[in-house]
Parts: sequence; C-alpha cells; structure tokens
Amino acid sequence: MGSYQIKTLMYGLKDYYACAEDTEKVIINCALVAAGADAVGSIIPGLAIPATIASCFGAVWVMYGQLCSTLGISLKEHTLKLLAKAALANITANLGGALVAMFAGMFIPGASIFVSAAVTFITIYLAGIVFLNLILNMAKKSADPYTFSDISADDMKKTVSGTKLSKEDLEAARNAYNQNK
Repeated sequence: MGSYQIKTLMYGLKDYYACAEDTEKVIINCALVAAGADAVGSIIPGLAIPATIASCFGAVWVMYGQLCSTLGISLKEHTLKLLAKAALANITANLGGALVAMFAGMFIPGASIFVSAAVTFITIYLAGIVFLNLILNMAKKSADPYTFSDISADDMKKTVSGTKLSKEDLEAARNAYNQNK
C-alpha cells in the first residue's frame, strides 16, 4: 500500500516520533476522501473545478492536523498555516500538467470525473510527502521536535522554501493512486 518515499520519511521520523508508522494511513485516507469528494462534486456540471479546490484545501488542512496529532506535535495555528500554504504552492507548481489534463478531460463525457479525482488524490498525497519532509527537516534543527519553538519564523520559511518535490515523489503518488483506486 505504501510508497518508498513515505517509508523512507517514516524511518527518519522514527528517530523523533514514536507513532511515525501511522502517518501513511493518514495520508492515504485523506487522499481517498478528498478524491471521493471531488468525484461526487464533479458529477454536477460546472462544479468540477470548485470541488477540486475545496476538497484539496480541506483535505490538506485535516491531514496536517491529523499528522500532527498522530506524531504528538503541537504547532501554533500560524505555523500550521505557513506550512500548508507552502506545501500547496510547491505542489501546484509541480502539477501544472496534471491540471491541464483535467481540463482536457472535461471535453470527454465522464472522463473529467476520473481525471479530477486522480489529480486530487495525487495532490493530497504529495502534500503529505512535503509535510513529512518539512517536519523531518525541522525536527533535525530543533531541540524540541514537538513544538519547534526554538526555530524562528525566518528559519522556518527557509526550511519550507528548501523543501522540494522530486520526480520520484510524483511517481510514488501515481503508484499509490493506482494501488488505491
């Protein structure tokens, strides 16, 4: 069910958090729920794009909260919003082609529902990978990996901007989608 990237991140996170194994379940479940919500919203003409946007933002926020809860991390709301915005910006930059495919699929009856759900699943999955990378990078820098209270806002922004998605991450997201569709 899992991907190499998430498992690698979980092993790194295990040094800091006791419940790192459960992170994969959280990511997959949030991605599946978002894709399902997107598919249902896409059935009604004209709602495909708003459904995709709403399901992505909602799922990312819920997923990050669940990941923090699972790992025992207590982040201030401001910090969590900063991380969520950065992750979504990173993913949006990497998924331009997938979004074009979603729009092209709108011209084939029924295809837009499946394409949109796939894009949503992959987006949420990648947001999980980005978030785990951010948490791991901050845990390595912080004396307190449960609040990151000793990391300044500037250092946090540098950590966020330094976290990138790779082709392997995108491939892992596609594989996870294929295994869970």
